[in-house]
Amino acid sequence: MPNRWRKIATALLLGVVLQLGADEFEAFKKGDIEQLKHIRADSWSVVGKNIIARGNVHVPYGELELYADQAVVNVESKDIEASGNIRLHHWEKVSGVVKPRRLAELENSPDTIVTVTGVKGDELGDQMLRVEGTRLTDSITADRVVGNLESGYFRFDNAQVKFHNYVCRGDSGERRPDGVIEVKNARISSCNYLESGNAHYAIAAGSMRLIPHRTGLYGVGNIDTDRGDHTVWLTNGTVEIYGIPVLWLPVFYKPKDESPGLFSIQFGKNGDWGYYGLLSKRFDLLDYPSSSVRLLFDIYEKRGYGYGVTGDFVTERSKTAFLAYSIYDLRPYESEDYDDYRLKVPHGRFDFRISNLTHITPRLDFRGAFEYVSDYYFRKDFFSSRFDSDPQPATFAALEQQFDHFSAAVYYRPQVVKSYSTAEKLPEFRIDVPRQELFGTGIYYQGDLSGDYFRMRWIDFDYEPKIHVPDSRLRDYEAFRFDMTHFLYYPISLDWLTLVPRAGVKMTAYSNSSEKRVSDDQLIQLFLAADPQSTGTTRLRNYDDDGGSRVRVAWELGVEASTKIHNTWQNVRSSWFGIDGLRHIFRPFVNYTYIGKPTESREHLYYFDDIDRIDKQNFIRIGMENRLQTRERDRLVNLIAMENYLDVHLEKEDGFGYMGNFGTVLELYLMRNLWLTSQLLVDTGDSPTVVAAGDDDDNGLKWLNRWNISLTYEPIEDVKFRLGYDYINAYRARSAYSMGSTLTQIGAGSYFNNYNTTRSEDLTIGVSAPLTPDRRTFGAFVFSYDFVRGHTSDIGFSLSRQFHCVELIAYLGFEYETSRHKSNVWDTNFSVQARLTGLEGPINQKQNETLASANRQLFLGGGATDR
Repeated sequence: MPNRWRKIATALLLGVVLQLGADEFEAFKKGDIEQLKHIRADSWSVVGKNIIARGNVHVPYGELELYADQAVVNVESKDIEASGNIRLHHWEKVSGVVKPRRLAELENSPDTIVTVTGVKGDELGDQMLRVEGTRLTDSITADRVVGNLESGYFRFDNAQVKFHNYVCRGDSGERRPDGVIEVKNARISSCNYLESGNAHYAIAAGSMRLIPHRTGLYGVGNIDTDRGDHTVWLTNGTVEIYGIPVLWLPVFYKPKDESPGLFSIQFGKNGDWGYYGLLSKRFDLLDYPSSSVRLLFDIYEKRGYGYGVTGDFVTERSKTAFLAYSIYDLRPYESEDYDDYRLKVPHGRFDFRISNLTHITPRLDFRGAFEYVSDYYFRKDFFSSRFDSDPQPATFAALEQQFDHFSAAVYYRPQVVKSYSTAEKLPEFRIDVPRQELFGTGIYYQGDLSGDYFRMRWIDFDYEPKIHVPDSRLRDYEAFRFDMTHFLYYPISLDWLTLVPRAGVKMTAYSNSSEKRVSDDQLIQLFLAADPQSTGTTRLRNYDDDGGSRVRVAWELGVEASTKIHNTWQNVRSSWFGIDGLRHIFRPFVNYTYIGKPTESREHLYYFDDIDRIDKQNFIRIGMENRLQTRERDRLVNLIAMENYLDVHLEKEDGFGYMGNFGTVLELYLMRNLWLTSQLLVDTGDSPTVVAAGDDDDNGLKWLNRWNISLTYEPIEDVKFRLGYDYINAYRARSAYSMGSTLTQIGAGSYFNNYNTTRSEDLTIGVSAPLTPDRRTFGAFVFSYDFVRGHTSDIGFSLSRQFHCVELIAYLGFEYETSRHKSNVWDTNFSVQARLTGLEGPINQKQNETLASANRQLFLGGGATDR
């Protein structure tokens, strides 16, 4: 306001004061005039004790701030009546102690003003800052407002309230002195289109109460950033979609700290569940520590009602995640022929898991996980993707300390679920020394030392075999094992050749062992008998506990010879292929390993891991590594990375020839939009034949053990094609193991018990693409064929659409069922999922979310969402 008008306003106020008595003047001059003299307007007038302001009116008073076209303020009672483009804001003062990083976040946070008032240190010696600030808690826009500036009570007409991520509109309402807002004939939504009266979704009620969240501080010395968050309470409400009521809500409650964009509802049908509905809602609790929970409630036509909660808590030094889910399953044997096996599937089924990673100090970490499930098949029935990636999750706790030249760890792993076979560590103490030079001599040392109390706890079946077979029961065993390994390396660099001879020894002591011999084939039979789907009709040779203590010494000699050939082409460039110069590196190598006959036969030693199966080895690995690299900004990336290897064994082993496996591992990124990975394992010798279950003697290609290839091609943006082929034969492979050299192995698992008893061969083809120019609608298709059974196994279609604040995903699939209950029938699955995405963010972010959803349906085979 110009200086002239400011003087006029002050004079008008002074005139009002002169009309007051002496006592009234004393009360007024102590602060009221200081508050009111900041009123701004285009024009002023005074009538009695009232100030009438017109045009761009701004009335600040304490924590309140009002904007209007015109307003009348009583300087004695502080009553105010305003009309026209009303904006009423409430500011709250806060103070606290924060870290510098947190201060930067607050300074960049909207609707927050922060001032540093001092510096202090916390109990850990870190620098902390004392700060004071103000934050906007709620904002009301209306056509007319009547109230009192001193008490904070206001009535308003045709109002709109904005708080946190929500918008509430109503015909009338009131704001009480305690900040509670009540709105009549109201609608509320996290869709900001409600501001213009056309929200995609909303909740309507005759009366709605908005209760503010009043906390200046939370946690240890951190300012609460939930500015303007309110609890919402209403009764007799309705859910509206595009203004049409679709669901009655007798009661609705929104707690504080709720994130609006993470509500999901899914409806569908499949053969195992029947018709189903899956509902989930996430609540963000705190900004720091970052805390959120997701509530789950599911309805299954065939299975009953399921409910649960997931959550995570993240700080600068730790991350904790948990899952709890339960269901009273009406048909626990519906999914598969579980009644053919020997594990009970109860009606009351559940899963509880919690995991934690904490960086206690920069060098000391804690890692742990605990999971308890009601039965082996629960996750397979209701959380299939988690089961496929990890059928038997471990419960464990570990402390790991990093030192300058070695690391130390304490590890504890018990058996928690009886339907999982577990090699318990109760506990393990371990020291690892990475390869490092000794006193500048050119000789390098590498070693480890561990002490474990092992207990092998086999699966505990609920039922006896239907056909009684003598000696078919698995027997547990236990022992203390002390193990240490010491290796020396002496690299020799010649003109074009690098030689790395190595020599090492491993000593392993056992507190107990077996007098009875258990051969390789007999150990494999123990593992097969421990399969959850085992019928228990095989005679077993278990370990006994009569062997006493034993000390085994094994030694190894070896040498690796390699050379490196490379060439560069600096001027080769292609935007299509993403090439900025090329470098080719070719590294052929030969690795010879000889492990002498250990002092104790492995057939008497209890099996806990590969250390217990070490036996004489005498083989040469011949291989080559190829890498084709280019520059991407300031780093090198591999366009092609390939390793080939062939094992040649120099001694005969029963059932095997001299030639071992030929393996190829390939990763190809030849273009920015073409990705290929492949793992190929070929049997070049005369390995023992394993008959695949149910396939008689037909094991497919005798020489091919496994081949997995995945090709993804994106010819244009957001259009993806995927081809996947996965072949696994029924085979056994000869071990190629070294105690002091790392050797590539295709196929996870033990080096010494590398076998597979079932043959599978599957082809998967998929495509996803945008269907509209704005890339907010995506379609996807997936097709799977089972060559072993000779029929199509899955066909799926998905369609997703990103609206302003809702994402819709529809899926239709056909699955070929082959269980005893559903033999040779097509099972039709469909689902429709809707997710609230909250207030609209950047368009590209929404496109990515939609694309991710479409790809998830495509590559996971669609169907019910796995939470």
